Amino acid sequence: MNLIKEIALANLKTFRVELNEPMRKESYREGVLINGGFGWAEFAPFAYHSLEHATRWLQAALEMAWTELEKPKSKQVAVNAISTSLDPDKSISLLNETGCKTLKIKLTGVDINKDLSLLKQIAQVKPETTFRIDFNGSLDVKNSLQYFDGFGDLNIEYVEQPCKTVEELAKLKKESSIKLAIDENLRLAPDSTDLVLIEKICEIADYVVIKPIPIGGINRFKITSEAVRKFEKKVVVSGSMDTSIGLYMTALAQSINSQSSNLVAGAGTGSMLRSDVVTKTIKPHNGVIDVERLDIDESRVFESPNRDELLQRISQAFDYGKERNWF
Repeated sequence: MNLIKEIALANLKTFRVELNEPMRKESYREGVLINGGFGWAEFAPFAYHSLEHATRWLQAALEMAWTELEKPKSKQVAVNAISTSLDPDKSISLLNETGCKTLKIKLTGVDINKDLSLLKQIAQVKPETTFRIDFNGSLDVKNSLQYFDGFGDLNIEYVEQPCKTVEELAKLKKESSIKLAIDENLRLAPDSTDLVLIEKICEIADYVVIKPIPIGGINRFKITSEAVRKFEKKVVVSGSMDTSIGLYMTALAQSINSQSSNLVAGAGTGSMLRSDVVTKTIKPHNGVIDVERLDIDESRVFESPNRDELLQRISQAFDYGKERNWF
């Protein structure tokens, strides 16, 4: 097993890239780049992820680096823009720069009046905008309903994960007609392919957000998304705040998914990167991104100051996954 581990995790590079705007109070993303027989992949679980969840990220990275992925079904895929800023001018500029008609905006739920004002200011300047609003589970049912009442005539496609638990979301669903999308309840579960879990989520959700990397890669994405569609719910493919290396897996998943869905993907995250590990960051243009697998630009790979911790984490994840025959 040690030899297998050495081969699979050879030629590692840690990295840190800076963000234009803080996300969850962090101003950077960091992780490990893996160079395999089929190209570069990345392992970048967030710090709050458990070893189990981090191992799913490694499962995806090893799949991308060491197996031949299927070919994309299109050269470009439609995406939404994404903003974490409370400055409406920044979101408006982002929509103008990217050409996207759908804006995913992350709200913390701290100040309802300020949040609603933000959305309405954007809509006033860009009335054609469709909103995807993500609360990352920061609200309770009462607060959610207060927000929903304040949305007025805003063009909202869905509200993503307003509450943390499935039980809260089920109650919210009974009290509101707003379309709900579920992310964390699937992504942070032990197994996203669990049909019992998927059925439970689909009883509540109008949309199910599936992030290929955190759930373990393209093959597991296909199993999960096909199960969701059997329950006649809509699949939204989304990225996981990746560099342009990891973003390819999301773009590939969208090229596969878009054959059965006209929904745009949550894959416009390249615009959030101030720095990257490639020569040219994959960013939206005219509302689409290119489905293109890139090589790293070594001159742009800046080693993380947490190198030792990142290498220890990926080693632990490899051992955890091998013990469970995940790879």
